[in-house]
Amino acid sequence: AGWQNAPSDAKEFTLLLSGGLLRRPALILKGDSGTYDHIAIYASKKDLQPLIIAEKDIFTSNYMDKAIKGDQTFFTNRNLRLLEIAEDGSHLKLWISAAMDISNDSLWHPRRLFQMITENVGYPQPTSIIGGSSKMLIEKCMLAQWEATADWQAGALNYLIDQEHVDIIFSHFHNIDLLSHMVVKFLKDKGHGKLSEADYAQIMENIYRQTDRYIGQFAHLLDEGWTLFIVSDHAAVCPEHEPVMLGDMVGVNVRIMQELGFTSLKKDADGQELREIDWAHTKAIAQRGNHIYLNLKGRDTHGIVEPADQYEVEEDIMTALYGYKDKVTGKRVIAMALRNKDAVLLGMGGPESGDIVYWMAEGYNYDHCDSLSTTLGYGGTSVSPIFIAAGAGLKTGYETQRIIREVDLTPTMAVLGGVRMPRECEGAPIYQILE
Repeated sequence: AGWQNAPSDAKEFTLLLSGGLLRRPALILKGDSGTYDHIAIYASKKDLQPLIIAEKDIFTSNYMDKAIKGDQTFFTNRNLRLLEIAEDGSHLKLWISAAMDISNDSLWHPRRLFQMITENVGYPQPTSIIGGSSKMLIEKCMLAQWEATADWQAGALNYLIDQEHVDIIFSHFHNIDLLSHMVVKFLKDKGHGKLSEADYAQIMENIYRQTDRYIGQFAHLLDEGWTLFIVSDHAAVCPEHEPVMLGDMVGVNVRIMQELGFTSLKKDADGQELREIDWAHTKAIAQRGNHIYLNLKGRDTHGIVEPADQYEVEEDIMTALYGYKDKVTGKRVIAMALRNKDAVLLGMGGPESGDIVYWMAEGYNYDHCDSLSTTLGYGGTSVSPIFIAAGAGLKTGYETQRIIREVDLTPTMAVLGGVRMPRECEGAPIYQILE
């Protein structure tokens, strides 16, 4: 009822967006075969033309509409996919992505580039990490979103090279990182995965194939005299054993530090633990992957450790960590623990690091930021970064035995670019690979 342009055999439903603040009437429609196989979403029933038409099982980009957040209204683009639709129109399953503000040029410099790219390449695409136990959501929605992002990003960069005569491109593509966080821990079946090991391995392979396709969109530059570097800042591993509640990069890791007597939680009137640190009885906390901070008097708001006792408290913590054993395997879980001043030997320490920096033993790392870069995991996984280079100025078909560090990349690029190395450069040119 009330439609300006609806076939007599159409069915309708209401799509709720922006937490229900935005209501969109939609029609379930028959195709040429006489069965219901597509939908049309409208701004209102009085409109003659829909905002978008979605056909069964086809990834549909750039559903242009509004979004509401608080008291603000944005014009946005979304992606969607009609995953299922019954032939009689009685049931459908529709997935819709997050919304992207199509006027947001805050990350562009100069800002004119935003308009240039959106007019000639399209709007930035939303991405997602969804469907950890659903192959359908992973393959048909999540990977499809990243595929759209890959095509848009490569298209934008190649357009800038052609139109703006850009000589150097730094392209960061985050699909492997974000999607691996969701998948890699299930490569070894510890009883938590909803899919088989083989399924998760295939998903990981598909992620890397997707990345290959992205890189492939720049391969033509090799014929134009460019040099390409493929690098990462880390990788991710599947640990052999169950994580032991230490090394998680999110928040404060309580349990082991509590068991060892260094961290305490507050309790309610019934003696139940609260998700709140009891600072009056906490000497130290483990936070952010592999950092331990003392609760130091004079430095920290609720400090209880006297500065004169810092060395001995650090010693107590490190000794306790080295003595901690996995209750299932009986093996140590800590590979190394160092004071802040000593962690500089491994590229850490200083004001951005904890008073103690520790690394989980191989097989117990959470996924990457809590272990040494030489750590190996189940199924051929490793946290070691990748380095591949090709093009002008480099040897062909050559594999170096040199340990290439992150800090070696910048001076190598400087040499190839014919400019001087940065004054504070810590690395050295990878001269073994130079032509």
